[in-house]
Amino acid sequence: MKKILIILLLAFSVSIYAQNGKNYKSLAKDFTPEQQAILKTKKMALELDLNDTQQNQMLELNKKWAVERDKNRESFKGQNAEEMTSTDKFNRMNKMLDTQLANQKKVKKILNDDQYEIWKKTRKNMGKRSAERQGRQQGRGQNNKK
Repeated sequence: MKKILIILLLAFSVSIYAQNGKNYKSLAKDFTPEQQAILKTKKMALELDLNDTQQNQMLELNKKWAVERDKNRESFKGQNAEEMTSTDKFNRMNKMLDTQLANQKKVKKILNDDQYEIWKKTRKNMGKRSAERQGRQQGRGQNNKK
């Protein structure tokens, strides 16, 4: 009986500890937009083998995007998705997609063809991983088929 109680207590402790860990996204909120841009650029430099000119150009873009992302996050903070009309949701999504298209064109000008293909694959994979994480957080992760 004592052993079962100890095992249950240990299992409970481990599960509580595992849920308290900070993930990357929560850590990123602690950084300024400039710090976020620097980290993102360095990750890209490692992954894509960027030269110095490309690193500087991507750093400037990443800084600009980080500032815009923070502004957008603040402007949407008070809005509730359920309370938004379908037109508002459409306009918001349309604006986001237009921004992504413009950003993609800028990145394509900076990177060579091989680097650009790797960048595109990475972005596609990040979207899949993000969707999987969101599904798990909402309790649907175990039932999703890949």
